Amino acid sequence: MHRPSGADLMLRGALIPATPFGRSEICDSLRASSVGMLTDVRRWLKGLFATSSDASATVFAADVPQDVAPTVAEYVRSYSQLEALIDAHPTQFTAAVLLPILKRRLSVVVASIFGGLVEVPLPQLTQSVSIIVAITRRLFILERGGDWARWRPVLEMLYLLRGNRPLVLDDDDFGVCGSRAAFIGETEAVRQWKILSRGVPVSFRGQMIRLMGANMIFRRGANTSQYLLTPLDGPSPLFPNVFDPANPPTQLRDWTSPSYTSMVAFVLFSWLRNGDHIPCIKFWLSWRPASAASRRVKGLLAASPSKVAQRGAGAFVFDEKFSARVVRQGDPSSVPDGKIESRHRRLVVLGSGAMGEGHMAVIWLSDREGYYFRDVSIYSTEPAPHDKTRTVVMRVLGDQLGGKVWREERETDEAREATACAVM
Repeated sequence: MHRPSGADLMLRGALIPATPFGRSEICDSLRASSVGMLTDVRRWLKGLFATSSDASATVFAADVPQDVAPTVAEYVRSYSQLEALIDAHPTQFTAAVLLPILKRRLSVVVASIFGGLVEVPLPQLTQSVSIIVAITRRLFILERGGDWARWRPVLEMLYLLRGNRPLVLDDDDFGVCGSRAAFIGETEAVRQWKILSRGVPVSFRGQMIRLMGANMIFRRGANTSQYLLTPLDGPSPLFPNVFDPANPPTQLRDWTSPSYTSMVAFVLFSWLRNGDHIPCIKFWLSWRPASAASRRVKGLLAASPSKVAQRGAGAFVFDEKFSARVVRQGDPSSVPDGKIESRHRRLVVLGSGAMGEGHMAVIWLSDREGYYFRDVSIYSTEPAPHDKTRTVVMRVLGDQLGGKVWREERETDEAREATACAVM
């Protein structure tokens, strides 16, 4: 059994940290409720503010006095802790007492998980009990839904896609999984994205179309269409050393990403760049695979995402790869039938943490595995002269490659270009 240390309160196995609420704040709150209550809760306060790790300092939900239980509930920091208090003292938590506690809890949870990128309005219902049920479901999903932090860069993309407006989640979004059992049984990243994306539309040819439909996602590009997102049960041969069962490698048509989140990021970026939500301010390419700049691109693509992310403060890195056997019978090119053609694309996304509130820069790196060109594109919402963007570009790419990209000094090879153009 876990032994709490310091100022911890254990409620049915869940710890309630005393911070950020100090001793005086809680005592003042208790004193306002009842002077005599202070005597009744001495043992609770001793457990809450104990400085030793002695098991005797632990206070359980059932040990909290009945009269003070609603006051204690205002200071818990998870829905499971609140559940423990309610189970231990059910008569103290009437609808009138519980509803304001749940409202405050929901506001705190949404802000701590999403910041200002997501809003979760209170349910528009008339019955207090119905509102309590709806808020309880939202708290359960948010607090037990897993690691929502993985979606931070994607939510910043959605913010731009929605015209600098936060995502708003309602009852239909939280009910997308159908039942609690279905929610728990779904892959973590998949269930999170279903909730976040259910009501997100995209504009295509003058019509608003849902980004997601079941497990299909609408991708913008040369062949704009809905494609099946297929999470894999194990590592992909294209990313053999990466596998997270909560956020597994995912295929979309011929492309594979090392995570579900990564594939979604590429789809959203396809809408951002094709819809002029984030303009391309620099483009560079090289047809010379042996040049220092071209080899630098290859090195950045081969480096681990964490290593690349460290070069850009607050950067997130996403990958996708394509590998297929070429069939070009009768094509007048030097690429033989049966050759394996591979591509690797990488997005380095720098959100508000690096660029300032409401802004984003994206570094696109691409390698067509030796036969075609390698290229780098810079996208940014920062107004000219793009000083912050230039700073992060130089930090991530390095001075030599970064300078060439910023000056758009492209490296050409007429013979290779002519052959490749015949193939393309």
